Amino acid sequence: MREKVSDFPRAFTMKRLFLIYTLPLLLFVSLLSIFDVFERTDLFFLDRAFQLRGTREPSEKVVVVAISKEDFERGAPRWPWPRSMMARLVDQVAVHKPAVIAVDILYTERSNTEAVITRQEFAAIQPFLYQVFSGDPTEVRTAQGTRSIGPGAAAFDHIASGMSSAEVQDRELADAVRRAVDGGVGVVLAADAVFDGRAIGLIEPYAGLGQASGNSIGLVGVRTDADGVLRRYPAYWQDKEGRFVYGLALAAVAKDLGVSLPEAPLDNGDVLLGAETLVKVNRGRFLVNFQGPPGTYPTFTARDVLRAEEDFSPRLRDKIVFLGVTDPSVEDIYSTPFTNGELMPGVEFHAAAAGTLLTGSFITPSPRYQEILMIVAFGLAAVTLGRFVRPWIGLVGMLAVLGGVIGIWIGSFAGAHQVIPISSSLAIVFLGYGSALADRVSVEQLEKQQARSMFSRYLHPGIVKEILKNPAVPQLGGKRAEVTVLFSDIRGFTSLSEWLPPEEVVSLLNHYLTVMTDVVFQHEGTVDKFEGDMIMAFFGAPLPQSDHAERAILTALGMREKLESLQDRWRERTQADLRIGIGIHTGQVLVGNVGSPRKMDYTIIGDTVNTASHLQDLTKEYDATILLSGQTYSRVKHMGRFRSLGIVPVQGRQQPVDLYEMHGIQEGQNADRSLGTTLTSY
Repeated sequence: MREKVSDFPRAFTMKRLFLIYTLPLLLFVSLLSIFDVFERTDLFFLDRAFQLRGTREPSEKVVVVAISKEDFERGAPRWPWPRSMMARLVDQVAVHKPAVIAVDILYTERSNTEAVITRQEFAAIQPFLYQVFSGDPTEVRTAQGTRSIGPGAAAFDHIASGMSSAEVQDRELADAVRRAVDGGVGVVLAADAVFDGRAIGLIEPYAGLGQASGNSIGLVGVRTDADGVLRRYPAYWQDKEGRFVYGLALAAVAKDLGVSLPEAPLDNGDVLLGAETLVKVNRGRFLVNFQGPPGTYPTFTARDVLRAEEDFSPRLRDKIVFLGVTDPSVEDIYSTPFTNGELMPGVEFHAAAAGTLLTGSFITPSPRYQEILMIVAFGLAAVTLGRFVRPWIGLVGMLAVLGGVIGIWIGSFAGAHQVIPISSSLAIVFLGYGSALADRVSVEQLEKQQARSMFSRYLHPGIVKEILKNPAVPQLGGKRAEVTVLFSDIRGFTSLSEWLPPEEVVSLLNHYLTVMTDVVFQHEGTVDKFEGDMIMAFFGAPLPQSDHAERAILTALGMREKLESLQDRWRERTQADLRIGIGIHTGQVLVGNVGSPRKMDYTIIGDTVNTASHLQDLTKEYDATILLSGQTYSRVKHMGRFRSLGIVPVQGRQQPVDLYEMHGIQEGQNADRSLGTTLTSY
């Protein structure tokens, strides 16, 4: 038969592999992915993808004019600036004919005398205003004395006419926005949503300012992901009246393209920007394709623009200018995928979003089914590598699988702007490989335990240990081998057992079999079975032994010698001498496990076994202790003294057998073979 020592546990393991842990493992990881358990790790890997891809050239259409820390360090008023000063900044930017000015500063309420600059403070900043505006000096009397300012300053004119400073601030900013719009420059003002667990209202520019822009507004409020990193841009928000308000970047780009944003997004949440650009939106936001770290987009300070010491027209003309504050003290700064100790101001995040919209380089998540397919494919690959291939090949294969996962991930991101959630694939690879490896180890231990239990009954402990060291050896199922078979039997034991008490028979027999088994093991033979007082042993399997015939002869001689140590006890209890007959034959057999998956024995089958058994029977007829066939004699004739008994017929065999009797060992032959001989040969 071709059963193997490991067939039963391995067949059981194949079913268990898929029913007990492989399929549940695939289902488990898939469910974790569906319920966004891997969200934080996926976000981490998304940042790594940006960094591995590196910096790209940003859109030339987008620039930033920043009220920066440098401005404050060089003498600009503290924040918030007077609205009249912001009006001057809008005027100065509009002079250079940008396509759009997108203001990332909320002006939602009219000024009040406590919140805005006082007359005295206004007078105190006149020297700064003079520096930035330049012009023919005009002397005015202030609380600090006579100061020179540029003539025709609207704020000064309004103050001189008696208008309150709060009204001056609001009027000036609205007038500046109106002048920009009238000059062909699009202006988008900041608005924000109010949340109380859900969106409940919209904060818009105060009436005069909003009207000046033609009620052109865009959302500026942003929300970080679960890990505190800013990656997704708010595409739109719906107020309680059902009106949709779009993000500042979308509104600015739409104005630049000369298109109107739709009254509502598409049914799937996406936004059609013009006739060709489709903004892929997920839960009201889209991923910004960052082109680099903070400072990637051209940024000019408000101070430099106000001073106008250089011509900004080439840098601002026909551009989308995002105007906002970058000073960290304002706390409008965020971590982004490229953050490496440097945070990105909110105004630059709006610029990055606009760059994504203009270039159409939207980063889209992969379809859910694609992620599930990857989980199944990589999971099965990992289980196969962990369970069914050699460990070192499995390790190399695991590295290849991991390389495939990472290659698909970074290739999809850099080439197709598609985000493949990598965490689930990595999780199933490591869990699948680890589980399969653990299962493999447990099954191999079970197989070794079964093999140890099986072989320890037949073999010398050293041989068993060597078999278990080599993973190839337990594959013992039905194979042909040349062996030498030995049968030994006690003469007259059947009649003896008829008059002795059973307990006495068992005691004598156990002692005899123990001594003879030790002799077989001494010469590294395999004890196949006991049948009453009969011992069947063979040499040459499971480990190959080139001198198996010699070992059988030495075992037979050793058994004969051991009779002397057993005689006294035997005579005392049976009043008879202990005599045995041994038959030995060499030939081909089928060696392996015979039985069923529930009960099997490691044994040999073939004509060689029958012949050896019948030679043992002939020892009674020839009154000999050791008889061997010609096949065995040809291999051991150099070892001792033999007598030919001629060619004799053997029951159950058509061909007669050359029969020899062994009388003794040749002088110089060593009857004590060491275990090392076999192990070295093996």
